[in-house]
Amino acid sequence: MSWTHRQRMLTIMRGGMPDRIPYAPRLDLWFAANKARGTLPPAFRDFDQWEQVSRAQGWGFAKVVLEYQGYGEEALWDRALGIYLMPSQHGFIPRLSDDVERRVNREGDRVRVEYHTPRGIVRTAFTYSEEMRRSGVTIPWISEHAIKGPEDYAPLSHIFENLKVEPAYEAFSDWEARVGEDGYATDYALTAGSPMHHIMKLLMDSTQFYYHQRDCARQMQALSESIGVYFRKVFRVVAEGPAEIVLIGANFDDTITYPPFFRDQILPWLQEGADLLHRKGKLLMCHTDGENRGLMEYLFESGMDIADSVCPAPMTKVSLEEYYRRWSKRITLQGGIPSNLVLAEATTDGDFRKFLDHLFKAVAPGNRLILGIADTVPPAAVFDRLLRIGERAEKEGRLPLEGGAFRPIPSPVPAQESAPLEEKKGTDSRFKSLREDLYEGLDTRIQGHVQELLDQGVPAQDILNLGLLSAMEAIGQEFKAGQLFVPEVLLAARAMNAALAVLEPRLSSSGRRARGKVLIGTVYGDLHDIGKNMVAIMLRGVGFEVIDAGINVRAADFVKKVAELKPDILGLSALLTTTMPQMKMVIEGLAKAGLGDRVKVMVGGAPVSPTYARQIGAAGYAADAGEAVEVAKKLLGIS
Repeated sequence: MSWTHRQRMLTIMRGGMPDRIPYAPRLDLWFAANKARGTLPPAFRDFDQWEQVSRAQGWGFAKVVLEYQGYGEEALWDRALGIYLMPSQHGFIPRLSDDVERRVNREGDRVRVEYHTPRGIVRTAFTYSEEMRRSGVTIPWISEHAIKGPEDYAPLSHIFENLKVEPAYEAFSDWEARVGEDGYATDYALTAGSPMHHIMKLLMDSTQFYYHQRDCARQMQALSESIGVYFRKVFRVVAEGPAEIVLIGANFDDTITYPPFFRDQILPWLQEGADLLHRKGKLLMCHTDGENRGLMEYLFESGMDIADSVCPAPMTKVSLEEYYRRWSKRITLQGGIPSNLVLAEATTDGDFRKFLDHLFKAVAPGNRLILGIADTVPPAAVFDRLLRIGERAEKEGRLPLEGGAFRPIPSPVPAQESAPLEEKKGTDSRFKSLREDLYEGLDTRIQGHVQELLDQGVPAQDILNLGLLSAMEAIGQEFKAGQLFVPEVLLAARAMNAALAVLEPRLSSSGRRARGKVLIGTVYGDLHDIGKNMVAIMLRGVGFEVIDAGINVRAADFVKKVAELKPDILGLSALLTTTMPQMKMVIEGLAKAGLGDRVKVMVGGAPVSPTYARQIGAAGYAADAGEAVEVAKKLLGIS
């Protein structure tokens, strides 16, 4: 039998054993960026689509991610609601109800959209710039979220519970036919895994979501139920449609969609969608490119058939062999090669070769794997490395792989039991109420407890050091150990700020000094902020003065702020392989300005590694917010 790429991949997805492991690197970002810059390899410069590159190289391709720029501006008007008018890739058309008026106003690269409903007005905005185009980004950035306060919940509930979902089966079938036998087409149904995940991921600022969970619980639950009406309409339409593979849910992460949240708010919806799709003979795909250590079992239980963009160590904490051992009995892994492995500045050629040497031993007997770059091939990828992966997949990926080549890894070490409350928080009984307030995130109650201690004559410095800072240190350690999650840390930080509002007048008079000054920001081209926000919160919580420069900060602006503010530490965050080089530009800019010896640079973010940090001359690297505190202390010689 002569296998086509489509046949090979669909056979793998349904648990069969074709002739070899398919290789299907996702080239959309790489192609768009290099096309815009005029830096495509000569053989591809006349190509108009990234699929032409795959066909020229004899590689398969997976049509999974939405092609946001292919349908006109109107298709993106509802971007800030997480709704797109892309019938060929959705297999359906979402339409606002007749009693919702959409008003669109373009201001340069920024598009403002207002929704006038019988229950109020919702205002949103998104941005798509030339700089984003040149970096290969196709999806606009939401610059004003739909939810900013309690008043936004009711009109959004009206919008979602009255959305119409019309089938567009012919459009999908035509698009799938154009893909042909060189790849496969996915019905990209819903980018969120559940209604509550939709609120978190699309409708509001990622940090504010956790505050609203506490402060607006009733309104948030009502909106979730309204979005659920829309979700079930989509479930029914795609289940009856022509697509064999349907994507529901993307960008899970055990820090953001932390395990209890995933278990309670996402897992039931994925299981409901999977059950309906399976009854119609269809497969469920989830886009699992994040850190999944704490979600491994929940994702396995979700009913998902294909885990798209699996990104293993060294870019995340889960190795490829662990993914394969724990999921491949039922779930097909798509991806498996971290994107930073194809970057010369992030991974040496020797380390790249070692990864490939181990890869085919880690996945024997080799079924349930579609090899690719997770999440996507970055613009600065060494194309020769893509060629070498393809050559080795052709040579060493003949199925089944030899039995016995797989080297199973030990089961994860069980987490140690959490220490009793008082042991974790300290033993000074005077501050018991403060510590409990911090752990429970009680920002209003803690102010009264601080005032009571001050009235009793307890020194403000003792309240700060022995009560608040010691508890925040413990919270940070438990967050790092996976015993506490993002909401607890954010709410504790809010309670800490409330306590400091009462303490500050007394601390100022006693000459309070911060442990050090930290300037922190996300590098130019990168619009992600929650990782940077968490680091800032953790550092403030343990006594550092933190100045947040924001997101999308140019190298020259970092240099200017360092000269002006004179921080002890500069923290740089990047969540994309495309923006990592900006870190090097910042460090080079500091050196050129004569500031390299005056500030210690600490870097972090998903694609960043200790090796990369050393290569660019950073003084420190932190894998997460908990580690950032330890690194900052070490850099400044604080015990």
